[in-house]
Amino acid sequence: MGKESEQTHHERAEKTLLAIKEFKQYLEDVEKELSRMSKKFSNKEIAQGVGFAATGIHEALTYLSIVKKVVEKTERIVARRNTVSSDKIGGLIDSDPDGRTSLSGSA
Repeated sequence: MGKESEQTHHERAEKTLLAIKEFKQYLEDVEKELSRMSKKFSNKEIAQGVGFAATGIHEALTYLSIVKKVVEKTERIVARRNTVSSDKIGGLIDSDPDGRTSLSGSA
């Protein structure tokens, strides 16, 4: 993978993580507001419906947290893989005693 595409991948991952952070904050605010609203309504059905919406948002936050962890883990794996690939490509070519060439450090 070229340096440019590595940077593009990293930038996309950073933008995704920022969007997740902002969306999480938005959902948390909506969840708090719905919880406050559910306490204000005297009609049980309305209060219960608002409570269900707050519960749904809480579930969405849980899944959003999982997605964030997957993006972060994937970014670390890609970065590690790119580092290993760079090390292999950047290795010096050694000559074996029998005249064959090989990358240094390879088995």
